[in-house]
Amino acid sequence: MKIILMLLFPLIFSTDSYGQVISYNDFKSVIPILQKEDFKGAFDRTSKLQSTTQNDSSDLHGIITYMNLFSSAGMVTHDQMTHADYFKNAKKYIGHRLVMSSHPCIYSSATGYNSLQFVTIDGELIGKTIATNNAKTTIICFEYFTYTDQINPSEFIGKNVRCGGTLNSVEVNPTNSKVWISRLYIGNAFVRAL
Repeated sequence: MKIILMLLFPLIFSTDSYGQVISYNDFKSVIPILQKEDFKGAFDRTSKLQSTTQNDSSDLHGIITYMNLFSSAGMVTHDQMTHADYFKNAKKYIGHRLVMSSHPCIYSSATGYNSLQFVTIDGELIGKTIATNNAKTTIICFEYFTYTDQINPSEFIGKNVRCGGTLNSVEVNPTNSKVWISRLYIGNAFVRAL
């Protein structure tokens, strides 16, 4: 019996050290909460998933991380979190991988919320999205993507795409206004047609 326990002991610790990975069902469970704009419910659910899946480097984990940032910014719009508390939550994800919601990719000359546009700033081609609430009355996140690989915007215009990369920095509205909540700067970015 003592030998069996000695063999099981390392097995128990080795399975705990890998941790859980986020499943597709975990990801799907957050979507209806966000669709209802229950930002606190989405924040609580994604925070719990984050705490149990720290060693997960999958796209689903990156999506859950983004959902956590988005829902906490949404909480600011509903007076459920302060700008300072949002910033405290967001900055712990600096250096982490984010995978954003899918959006249509549109021409930079078009006006559009919740869509990706390629723009040139200071001679550099970047991707930009303006993520809003359902009513489009508040900008929850400006998202700026800096790509390391060459991007040909014409390959993506008119398609639904998903962007992601490494969160480099976060900026919170300096006036604590609710017109816009945050700016996310994502480096080592990618864009994928769906």
